[in-house]
Amino acid sequence: MIQCDMKEIPILGLIGIVSHGAVNTARGMYREFDLNRSQASVLFMLHQQDSMSQKELAAKLNITAPSITSMIQKMERDQYITREPDRHDQRVMRLTLTEKGKSCIQAVKDVADRMEDIMLQGMSLEEKLLFRRLLIQTGENLMNHERKEKE
Repeated sequence: MIQCDMKEIPILGLIGIVSHGAVNTARGMYREFDLNRSQASVLFMLHQQDSMSQKELAAKLNITAPSITSMIQKMERDQYITREPDRHDQRVMRLTLTEKGKSCIQAVKDVADRMEDIMLQGMSLEEKLLFRRLLIQTGENLMNHERKEKE
């Protein structure tokens, strides 16, 4: 097998390698709760916001409408979330956590903490904070670019 010098790989390639490794590692951790990473993100987002429409959730998670619909249906079937009509607009469905969904939040946070420990092992506090700031800036740059492309 040919080994690549990581220092020679473009940033986009490095992001792909790191992302793939993180997804695979997290997949195993979430499996014990019968969740995947996307479903865990839905649980966490609903925990933070209490209640959201499907459209709001899809936008926050940057997921397409068809993808969020099938995910929501499965999570509702598995009794992690409920869908109820909005009090002010009956056409809008509000998503909320069930007791089962709420009971998984700590496990979702624990997986996130374990993943962070694994990924940031060997970094100083200053490096961790800098890494976080750079990821946020990178995400904002991408969102701004997408917004400009749509104009």
